[in-house]
Amino acid sequence: MNNLRRLYNQNRKGIWWVIIIIAFFLIILQVTNYFVKRTEEEKNEDVPTNNINVSSGNNNQVQLSSDKSALTGNGVSKTKLDTEVGTITRFLENCKDQKFEEAYNILTDECKEEMYASVEDFREFYYENVFESGRVSFEVENWINNTYKVNIIPDMLSTGKSNDGIVKQDYITVKKVNDEYKLNINNYIGRKEIKKTAEQEDIIITVNYVDTYIEYETYNMTVKNKRDTNIALDNLYNERTMYIEDKNEVKYPAYTHEIAKELLILDRGVEKTIDIKYYSRYASTKDIKSLVFSGVILNYDGYLNDGAVGAKTFKIKI
Repeated sequence: MNNLRRLYNQNRKGIWWVIIIIAFFLIILQVTNYFVKRTEEEKNEDVPTNNINVSSGNNNQVQLSSDKSALTGNGVSKTKLDTEVGTITRFLENCKDQKFEEAYNILTDECKEEMYASVEDFREFYYENVFESGRVSFEVENWINNTYKVNIIPDMLSTGKSNDGIVKQDYITVKKVNDEYKLNINNYIGRKEIKKTAEQEDIIITVNYVDTYIEYETYNMTVKNKRDTNIALDNLYNERTMYIEDKNEVKYPAYTHEIAKELLILDRGVEKTIDIKYYSRYASTKDIKSLVFSGVILNYDGYLNDGAVGAKTFKIKI
């Protein structure tokens, strides 16, 4: 005992340094293990693996081909997938089971207004087109933000045909409306209210809203002619005279071949509401700044008589 005490007294400083160093390393090891464990838990919670099945809540499942955006490469959290893909799954399974009213009730009001005014319209123009082959399976891919690409694949055993060339494809967007998740379907992304008005040469144009689709955008506007002459917003001879323009001054022309000339002619004192479609593929980063008519004819009767155009440019900032 005396020998141990003497040994301790002779090496007291060194012994305590060893104890302190060992304690320090133990603390570092504990802290490191804690953060490694927490990081792994966060990864498991926020980043799902590819090729997972997402349940609709009724034991039906949809195959998710990718959890990463096809456009940006960004991943999606498990919570978001469970909610949004689960809503899409429930809709598709209702369609598959011919529960038309239940499927229709998952659509947003704007989708119903724009595309399917009734359950009967939904059944005729969506269900009978997309599910015409009978038994199908689904594959969902994260496209961008809350929009998903959905492949609807016929069952070869029930159709007796190869899948080649007959896979139906849709883009479905999930929106939260009053604490409920609803869908815009058939490539319809959604509606944005604008309510911007401009007046020039006694012509008033109000851009009411825009409906965005995967391949194009349609602008709804109200035009009033306060002049004492008949006018035309465009003569439709040049497809580049009606367009929308983004913040980078990129112009997206109108679908002029789909516009009846009578739609763009306003007699004196007349007000009308029109829809014009533009070649503007959906991108969440696109920022449209203005809507332009660069071929406005202020005296349409005079233009018909002598061909003198005298075109004016009307630009509405939106």
